[in-house]
Amino acid sequence: MDFHENEERINQEWVTLNAIRGMIKIATKGDIAKGTYDNSLELGGELYPELLGPENSLLRRQRESETAREYRQRAELESIEADEPITALMLLEVEIEKLTHLLEVAKRDNQQKERTDQLKKRLGILKKAKEELSPVAHSENKLIFRDAYNVERNMPVLGNGIGKKDFHLPDGNYLRLRVLHPDRPEHITGADIIYERHDPKTDLVSVVLVQYKIWDKKALYLSDDRMKSQIKKMESFGCARGLCKEANNVKPYRFPYCSSFLRPTDKLQSPDQKLISSGEHLPICMIDACKSVGVRDGEKLEYENIRSVSLPGDLFEEMFNRGKIGSRLLTHEELAQIYCDSSIIDSDETVVIYAQEF
Repeated sequence: MDFHENEERINQEWVTLNAIRGMIKIATKGDIAKGTYDNSLELGGELYPELLGPENSLLRRQRESETAREYRQRAELESIEADEPITALMLLEVEIEKLTHLLEVAKRDNQQKERTDQLKKRLGILKKAKEELSPVAHSENKLIFRDAYNVERNMPVLGNGIGKKDFHLPDGNYLRLRVLHPDRPEHITGADIIYERHDPKTDLVSVVLVQYKIWDKKALYLSDDRMKSQIKKMESFGCARGLCKEANNVKPYRFPYCSSFLRPTDKLQSPDQKLISSGEHLPICMIDACKSVGVRDGEKLEYENIRSVSLPGDLFEEMFNRGKIGSRLLTHEELAQIYCDSSIIDSDETVVIYAQEF
């Protein structure tokens, strides 16, 4: 696969994958074993199959074995030759059946059964490739969260008519997920997490909004009109509506009640590189103080200028789960009104991962 020809698509998958992984790490309280890229790909494939599903994701294919990729390529060409759809799985099953039969023949011949080591090795490789390519009957994301359908809870809803998935978290809480995305994956310019943490004792909720953007060489230009529009919407969602202002001054010490953060994400240099992304969470209100001027007078954010006021991923997740960052506590009615008034989901260029923990 030519990286440069598919760079835009890979960036779209990469920024969405990082947002899903960020959501998983918040929900699992930073569980490293559950917040892997492989687990995030599996969950992402279920939540947004058009972008991250097994048949569509370029990143997923690059993480497949050479054998799985070989049979995908063979299937594409044989489909053209036969003028009918032939899948890699079909070809693998034929080869596996043939090798299994030959090994059964060898068992009946004392002289041959000791000379089948290469065939057994090949059969093992083919079976592993089949496992990679097979539609999984039980989704791998059950290793992350256990399904908990039909959980009834009266909570504010972001958007109408959006399907939801409910999961049972390892700590006993529940997670309700909705994903909003452009009709066409190629329209994606970024990804948002909107995460609500509901307190069943007080029936109040804290919310945080994180926008993921790809930056290049630790620099993110802000001059683009779409970027300006998205930042304005984040400001409107949180800052302008006073989500960062605590009405009750007797609360114990915590960090400022920031509710909207920008999370620049490292760009992949090749589709098959090891998936690692460092990222800083910058409060929206600090953008003006941290920005500098680049080429052609373009405003930009650079790592060295934001690091003193931003939070790295692990600290961000832990502090939000401890109630040290995020919005002030809101009633369900307040939050529902904010969603009703806000244009945060009006964009047709952003993937929105909407998570409610309760």
